[in-house]
Amino acid sequence: MEKFSQILDGINIEIFAVDKDLNIKYSNLQSVLLAGTHLSDLKNKKCYSAFLGLPKPCKNCPVPNWESEKKHDMTHDVITYSGERKIFKSYITQIAEGIYAETLTDITLISKDYKESIHNLKQIKASNVLLLNEKAKLERHNNFFETAFDNMAQGIMVVSSDYSIIIINENLLALGGIAKADRKNIKCYSVYGFDKPCKDCPFDNGSVKKSLRKMGSKHMTVTYSPFDRFMVENLRDTTREIKLIDEIKESQEEIQEKQRQMSILNKDLLRMNEKLKHAKAVIDDELRQVGHIQGSLLPETLPEVNGYDFGAAYLPAEHAGGDYYDCIKMSNNYWGFLVADVSGHGTPAAVIMAITRAIMRSYTFDVVSSSEALGMVNDILCDNIHTKDFVTMFYAVFDMAHNRMNLASAGHNPVLLFDKSEFLVKKITAKGMFLGTFENLEFEEKKLSIDFGDIFFMYTDGLVEAMNPKREQYGYDRLMSKLMMFNNYPCKRIIDEIMEDVKSFTEGTPFEDDITIFAIKRNEAQGNEKI
Repeated sequence: MEKFSQILDGINIEIFAVDKDLNIKYSNLQSVLLAGTHLSDLKNKKCYSAFLGLPKPCKNCPVPNWESEKKHDMTHDVITYSGERKIFKSYITQIAEGIYAETLTDITLISKDYKESIHNLKQIKASNVLLLNEKAKLERHNNFFETAFDNMAQGIMVVSSDYSIIIINENLLALGGIAKADRKNIKCYSVYGFDKPCKDCPFDNGSVKKSLRKMGSKHMTVTYSPFDRFMVENLRDTTREIKLIDEIKESQEEIQEKQRQMSILNKDLLRMNEKLKHAKAVIDDELRQVGHIQGSLLPETLPEVNGYDFGAAYLPAEHAGGDYYDCIKMSNNYWGFLVADVSGHGTPAAVIMAITRAIMRSYTFDVVSSSEALGMVNDILCDNIHTKDFVTMFYAVFDMAHNRMNLASAGHNPVLLFDKSEFLVKKITAKGMFLGTFENLEFEEKKLSIDFGDIFFMYTDGLVEAMNPKREQYGYDRLMSKLMMFNNYPCKRIIDEIMEDVKSFTEGTPFEDDITIFAIKRNEAQGNEKI
């Protein structure tokens, strides 16, 4: 049973089993992570409380009045222990007398656009596949394992190096049109409709991690996870994503126009690079003048947008620093807002900051996808910076006409969002590495709506890491409490109050890092403004 648990723990789907009274009898690793507790603490807890945070059983739960041999499915819309809203699709089946297995599939991201769908394709990794000499033990527990395996929403099989199928679930058998009785008499490539090993077989080429397969009317993406002499092959239906790719390919005229614009921007970038070379020479000669030049690169004025208020602060630790913020007005009535932090201080950091600013303003202009913009900036920085320095950045593209934005992070601190309706501060972040070191990176993109009274608070780590004489950090808790305390003020006063609190906390201790703040507040609706 331990080996079955290891395999189920390696699958990126929440799987657990309960009795008729909804007491938890088994949980895999993903279920434990969802509950935010230890495995030992879940035993005999109620499933609806431990995983979904509900005070009573789910509406229409089939378990207490189980009458059918068929699988049941439900949808759960919940707030997890970490404060995230998630939507799960669950599949429930009876696996033994009085024991029911349930799998949870996170479908929160289904509505996301093509690029996010491609970036966030779930990969189910299988580890600790049973060794051949443990086959007898596997068969003794086969009933429980195969039932859970067959209830997975995705197709999955485990194969050996001679292409023999060790185990395959019913979903994949149905996709391949194979009878259940024939599952042990066929090779893995037969499932895909081939009469010989696949040309991109990972057993022959260890660098192969993914493959595409056409199975009937569906386009499947196969993810490979090696374990000893075995291979776990997980199939996910990506028909929708392939269709989106085909639609994009049909838009060649638009793509060609973008390429023409990129060509123009490249020429502008070359001219800007020449100016930056001259600026770098000046920086090397006079550090104080560098600080003056750097200050001139920051926005002279903040945007004036009906219904919104803006505020910003910039405090370098030395004459010149590596922090900066920017407001980029696009020709399509979008705005780009960012806060960035270059590793290190002084002249080198200031130069890289200036280069990054030039790239953002000339190369990503009119790119309304924050993740795409960060990808462009990263590749250009990799080509132009050959030191060990790097840049963290949080970038938000704001459609103010509709009060919504998309945002991406390059290894930067989470943005703080004061939610007026719930009167709490949330940490908003997205997956992505820092800029300027690794080429061809992908960045997660998230979407966010801004309601009346909400505050979007961007900053660099110098703020939360400011230290007092006892070497204690200012920290997130204190910052978030101040943001809630001063939420009724305009952005400028909010920032002033926070900076005064930081200076009071540090008791005059010099800041060891630059501090940059940029805040956006959606004003209260007319008639509801507070004085």
